[in-house]
Amino acid sequence: MATCDAEAQPLLQNTPHVTPLPKAQLAVILCLRLAEPIAYTQLFPHINAMVEELGIAPPNRVGFYSGIIDGLFSLTQLCTIVHWGGLSDRIGRKPVIIIGLSGVTVATLCFGLSRTLWQLLLSRALLGALCGNVAVVHSAISDITDETNQSKAFPLLSAMWDVGTIIGPFLGGMLSHPAERYPSVFGAFPLLRERPFFLLCLASALINAAAVLLGVFFLKETHPCLMKDKEPNHPNESPPHIEGATEPSLSVHATAFGLLADRNVRGVVLVGFCMSFTSIAMDPVLVLWSYTPLALGGIQQEPAEIGVVLSIVGILGVASTIFALPYLQKWFKSVPLLTVFLVMCGLVYVLIPSVGFVVRKTLPPVGQQEPAPPLGKLWVLVFCTLLVHSIAAMSYPAYMLVVAESIPDSRAVGALFGLVMAANCLAEGTAPAFVSSLFALSVDKQIFGGNLVWLIMVGLAAVGASFSHFGLERSVER
Repeated sequence: MATCDAEAQPLLQNTPHVTPLPKAQLAVILCLRLAEPIAYTQLFPHINAMVEELGIAPPNRVGFYSGIIDGLFSLTQLCTIVHWGGLSDRIGRKPVIIIGLSGVTVATLCFGLSRTLWQLLLSRALLGALCGNVAVVHSAISDITDETNQSKAFPLLSAMWDVGTIIGPFLGGMLSHPAERYPSVFGAFPLLRERPFFLLCLASALINAAAVLLGVFFLKETHPCLMKDKEPNHPNESPPHIEGATEPSLSVHATAFGLLADRNVRGVVLVGFCMSFTSIAMDPVLVLWSYTPLALGGIQQEPAEIGVVLSIVGILGVASTIFALPYLQKWFKSVPLLTVFLVMCGLVYVLIPSVGFVVRKTLPPVGQQEPAPPLGKLWVLVFCTLLVHSIAAMSYPAYMLVVAESIPDSRAVGALFGLVMAANCLAEGTAPAFVSSLFALSVDKQIFGGNLVWLIMVGLAAVGASFSHFGLERSVER
């Protein structure tokens, strides 16, 4: 519940009545949130093939360049996200969200038309720099909810990300090389032969363009100081509480730096970085492992199969977030849950090389340039790994609830989410490049039998779980 009082007002600790969710606006915000993960994840199934086919890198160096391209989005987003958040405090959440979605649309089209490494890097950087929606969307959810119903709204926001990770990889896996895969439909288009990855980027851009139109016509301003409509639009919807709404008080920069002086806030942000780093690294390393030849420790799957794998991850993530997480929150506090989910992240990094070892020992050996035999019943092991992955992915919505419980001042909601999202962007920008480069180094040099990447990631997950268990218990009051 955001207010604009002249004096800081503490958030309510005990509310006898659960505030109904503003369903219409919540639905619009959730739909807008869906667009970004589609644009972000649609390149996962094909980025390695794209780097190799464009002649950017040989097979043993693909992971290095694909990791840089993937991570550049979040690094440029990190440089601009606080500024977008500050702009949303001045002009409102809606225009910033519309600008971000429009930028994603243009940058996605540019990425699909790219033919060189520099074009790929520039379009990916442009996409990240123009997309400031992450903190703004979370702030919008906080604007229209309060402490009595946030536990219902924030998991839905995370679920929409998971839905996007289903649609994005599906598009990436099924729409790459359309002229060769579907010659009767797309074979007559020279552009799709020359640029075999353009169609999937076009599909993603059209989804973002539809989101822009949805936001323009149906999204209402949620900033409590800038809202024009103060009355509920539906008898079952409750507007956010607004007191003394005149002008936004402190700038987001001043408030953010002020929050960093709080030891508890620093702990929350640090744990968020550790959580984001270990969980974000799971997807690109899973893709690399799926693409890597059997002889080098992978399972050697084609982009279409990789897209199916990532879609399964997304489906399991949606199911666990919507159905399992609310049930778990009724019985356990947020911090212990977060700690358990971080332990699950470490378990994923143990299972991936273990499954690869079993696959390599079970299937007949093949050359690196030869197609791998079908996995058959071994897909059960892959599915079990993906199931643990979906449990570990619940660390993000659990952490968002920890953040909501840690807000020290009702005026600092946007600033705290800005700091948290900045840490998340830093992890998004560094984790893919780090884990992809480490994977390539491990495979190329066969350090610890190619298992160096798994040892280091298990260690990082253990550090994050330790910070959560020992650092947050006293920082978050229940």
